[in-house]
Amino acid sequence: MKGEPKKIKVLICGILPPPYFGHSMLYKMLMASSFPDAFDVKFLNMRFWTYGTDKKVTIQKLFKMVQYFLKFKWILIFWRPRYVLYNSSFYKMPFLKDLLFCSMAILAGSRLVIHDHGQYVRELDESLTGLKKKSLRWMLRHMHASIIMGQKVRQDYEALSAPQKLLVVPGTVEDTRDIKVDSVKAEGRTNVLYFSYMSRSKGVFTAFEGLDLVLQEREEVTVTFGGPLEGPDVREALEKFQLNYPGRIYYAGYVEDVAERTRLFRQADIFIFPTLRDVFGLVLLHAMAEGLPIVASREGTIPEIVPDGKNGLLFEKGDARALAGNILKLVFDSDLRNQMGQANRRRFEEQYTLEKYGQAMVDAFKQMEAL
Repeated sequence: MKGEPKKIKVLICGILPPPYFGHSMLYKMLMASSFPDAFDVKFLNMRFWTYGTDKKVTIQKLFKMVQYFLKFKWILIFWRPRYVLYNSSFYKMPFLKDLLFCSMAILAGSRLVIHDHGQYVRELDESLTGLKKKSLRWMLRHMHASIIMGQKVRQDYEALSAPQKLLVVPGTVEDTRDIKVDSVKAEGRTNVLYFSYMSRSKGVFTAFEGLDLVLQEREEVTVTFGGPLEGPDVREALEKFQLNYPGRIYYAGYVEDVAERTRLFRQADIFIFPTLRDVFGLVLLHAMAEGLPIVASREGTIPEIVPDGKNGLLFEKGDARALAGNILKLVFDSDLRNQMGQANRRRFEEQYTLEKYGQAMVDAFKQMEAL
């Protein structure tokens, strides 16, 4: 309408599903939130990542990079966004790609906002030398702000960025409360769910070791695994595990369907997340939304998401015996499972809904206007 102030232009450089993983799902939620209504938004869908080519340089990726960069440059020149929200990986291999895009945004006069989904800026800085290190630090000095996933991430930016440039916005997932699925639980059983990328870094071998102790101790316990397999070593270990406990271990595979994922969570009694390397695990929010008690490792911002003893039981990462002990504590105590599950549903509604996330992102950009 004539006379209304123009909306601030924001270019988002990220990835939308497919593939279905943390970053793509969070951007899906961002675009479904109130954020695109508050600003004039363009989304540059940069699909570099797949489970099969993770951390690999391919000809196809290089070709895509050229295509995305040309489109990115055109948007900067002709659309002239005030802000560029860029999903930076902070890994050594893709750093030069990130530097190319981020430096172009800075030189074009846009305000660069790094969307740090929990990567490792401190580790990257320590791994680089010479011109690469100087380039990273130049980029961090000239960024307008960084949106981080939790308070713990602040320490990674010490001496690399001014504290006022770091704005905390936790993630979100869709609320599946109203989805209707057939999810009858097996009577007399306690089902433990692992739902994540089945990789070493996500603690899948810690899960195998800890769950082996649990299954030896309690015959009524069953286990469900969901998620893509990292490689043949994980597949071999899973198949061996299944042979040792016939009929008690189910592998659901790579689950993309929302209804199927919801069914798996509702058939579970306990959710485990024994990750070795993470900052903000969105799967924890799925467990919260479904009212499940959580057993998770103390890693990244997980203690901020899951208060220990109230919403779940935490253990030191890699400690399979501690994982088993926490699972068994919940197996033995159904009242504690129910209390923690109810506390998690309340916590989800209070802090992690789509509405809360959208408003937090809007508020973060309003705060940036004063920086």
